[in-house]
Amino acid sequence: MCDLYVRLSLDRDGKTAIERQGGDCRAWAERNGLTVRKVHMDRGRSGYKTVERKGFDAALAAVTAGVVGTLIVWKLDRLSRQGIGQVGKVLDDIEQAGGRLVSVVDDLDTSNDSARMVVATLAELARAESKNLGTRVGHAKRYLRSKGRWIGGQPPYGLLIDPTTKKLIHDPESAVYARLIADEALAGTSLVKIARLLNENGILSPRAGSGTRPASCSSCVPRRSPV
Repeated sequence: MCDLYVRLSLDRDGKTAIERQGGDCRAWAERNGLTVRKVHMDRGRSGYKTVERKGFDAALAAVTAGVVGTLIVWKLDRLSRQGIGQVGKVLDDIEQAGGRLVSVVDDLDTSNDSARMVVATLAELARAESKNLGTRVGHAKRYLRSKGRWIGGQPPYGLLIDPTTKKLIHDPESAVYARLIADEALAGTSLVKIARLLNENGILSPRAGSGTRPASCSSCVPRRSPV
């Protein structure tokens, strides 16, 4: 009997990447005569940052409590990117319970004595990779800000990204409505009343829908005007 753990912090390949992880893990279990009891999943959860991961906690609890004897992950960095500090404790807890951890892509099975040293190396490599990525992304964002360029993502309502300069400029179609929202909010009008006003006048939300304005009004108001 085994459980699977799959995780994805950001799906750049569409909605199938996490399912593909599960498929590879199931195939490994089948080849090795194991029955999958449950798949534990964390979508949009970092393995590097200290965040709550309910799927991770449940998967670890199942194997350390002896509910299953094997925990299968697609790749070790899906389990954690916090280095040997966290991974080492996970291995100790699993070993103490008489269980084992399997990483399909890394071809690792901790029931083999030599696997622990390889796991330690891979855990630190995953941690270093995440740290370096964070450094590069942070540097890129600081550079773009210093040039007055938009750092990415959906621009604030009422603004759009100039395709040539990559700076924020007023959107001629929605800027007047963004100004209206800001004026009403600053005057103390509730978000619900602002939403009702916009809907009554057929003004669509940033995602072209009606009735959802209260949840997004605050993001509609630009924090600063473009230079």
